[in-house]
Amino acid sequence: MAITLAQAIRNAIAAEQAADKFYLSMAGSARDEEVRRVLVGIAAQEQEHATRLEAMATALVQGDLPGSADALVNVIEISPAGAKAARMDMQQALEFALEAENSAVLYYDALASSCTGDASAFFAMVGKQEETHATAIREILSRRGLDQRPIP
Repeated sequence: MAITLAQAIRNAIAAEQAADKFYLSMAGSARDEEVRRVLVGIAAQEQEHATRLEAMATALVQGDLPGSADALVNVIEISPAGAKAARMDMQQALEFALEAENSAVLYYDALASSCTGDASAFFAMVGKQEETHATAIREILSRRGLDQRPIP
């Protein structure tokens, strides 16, 4: 299924906004201060990605972006389909987030490969930031595995 750059950017904006809300929600229920700090930091970066994507759209897309994300948004990061996360415990939510971050890396790498110039560099940079999110989540999960205590 082919996707236009305008739709790809709309989907990315929707996914980044959903990720911001997801991480803030997780942070609000985290009892471990380090976990909370990491999640709030990731949320802030996700919001920054959405803001920068909106600005990038003006430079890259002639005309308006589509009014809403399409079904492909579900393959990016914490998509609106991540709403089921409210029923997850912290361990499940972190594992879900790790999978979502890995998907986001693939999505942004594909966008970087299909664009040139500033757009390619921007999407590659966002992909690298998503990799750092995945690393931070892996570290939280690893710590939990070492001490065998549930993540509060």
